[in-house]
Amino acid sequence: MPALVAITLIWLGTEKPEPRAQALLDAWGADHGLRFEPPVTEDEPNDAQTQRELGEALDRALDQARDQFTAGDERTARQTLARVEQTLRAEPRLLQAAWLLAERYRLEAQIARSTGAEGAALWDARADALEGERAPAFGENDVRRAVPTRIDVAVAVHGARRYEAFWDGARATSRMNVAPGEHHLLVLQGGRVDWAGWVSVLRPGTVDVWVRDAAPCSAEDLAGLTPAAEPTPLAGVRCPRWALSIPGSAPGTVRIALCQRERCEPMVTAGAVGEVTASSPPATTSGGFPAWATWTLAGLGAALATSVVLWRAGVFEHNEPSTRIVYDGSKL
Repeated sequence: MPALVAITLIWLGTEKPEPRAQALLDAWGADHGLRFEPPVTEDEPNDAQTQRELGEALDRALDQARDQFTAGDERTARQTLARVEQTLRAEPRLLQAAWLLAERYRLEAQIARSTGAEGAALWDARADALEGERAPAFGENDVRRAVPTRIDVAVAVHGARRYEAFWDGARATSRMNVAPGEHHLLVLQGGRVDWAGWVSVLRPGTVDVWVRDAAPCSAEDLAGLTPAAEPTPLAGVRCPRWALSIPGSAPGTVRIALCQRERCEPMVTAGAVGEVTASSPPATTSGGFPAWATWTLAGLGAALATSVVLWRAGVFEHNEPSTRIVYDGSKL
């Protein structure tokens, strides 16, 4: 008996097919010379849990610094705040990283004002750049600061067809009006952090970020599909051969469609009512396999390219010469 050809299956029902549905899929696949496999996932194991634990640890450190400052131990409080910043710069993958760093700056400014040390205004300005100016807290002096100049900034992500970009914790738009200074940028692809770091913008321009595209047949490559009577894949799918399945309208049935990149054949129904095709069966080879099924998926692992950020200054200022500054994305 010829070996079954493995292809990726996207199931759009519950979290995973129930035993009856899984048995139908396995039997239908075997009849067509196929073995269905789940999409490749590129998420690091327990990455979400790791990030959640890191965020909670940083929150506790900020609370500790407040307690140390309230107890009159400004020196230890500053040391705790310095460790918070060091961690955020080494691990910028938290969506709330901008808020955490701004809170570190504001606590430093409070300490500076209480001790008469210089630099409180500078700490406040850094915090304002990250999250905007706050109203004074209860019992705090209303220190009026000059309104900073705002500049137009855009974010351009290259390499990925579908992504989400976040600037200081908020979804990035095509053009943003921000305060000059240091900001946090994070790029998600399929819910996974593809790039995160700190970027400094002092003039109008564009921040360019290069990330890898989703690997063919990965969960990210096939993300965004929704249940429908007929499959409508998203543009740009790179998986050469894959299948899409949803629960059938009749109990004990499933609907299946075979796909090639962005194109899917009409769905067929498998189950208690038999198999009803909406079109002629796919062409087969002399061995009984679908003509395309002799293709074997290989090499799905893609190396993560080094991320680089380029700052294109002067994009919105046509009268000034353009300059380019290169940032190392992972250690900003």
